[in-house]
Amino acid sequence: MGKAIPTQDKLRVLADWLQVSPDEQRFGRTGGAVMAAEASTDPVTLSMADREMLSRYLGLDVNDRKTVREVVTALSIAASLKSRG
Repeated sequence: MGKAIPTQDKLRVLADWLQVSPDEQRFGRTGGAVMAAEASTDPVTLSMADREMLSRYLGLDVNDRKTVREVVTALSIAASLKSRG
């Protein structure tokens, strides 16, 4: 009814549930959704969980980022091989 603003912890829970950012809940969309391009497909909208994961990744030091990239590459190769048979 627009009579009260939820507390920050409630906004975060609601944001996760709705797959939007808390800022988007408070202020509406600001020019468009966050987009990412996958290697062989059209751009996709990132979920809140994806945005949080990328934020955490960007907070890592260079060596830890390299490790994460290597793990993701290995998982991607394994998934590709698994889908082939």
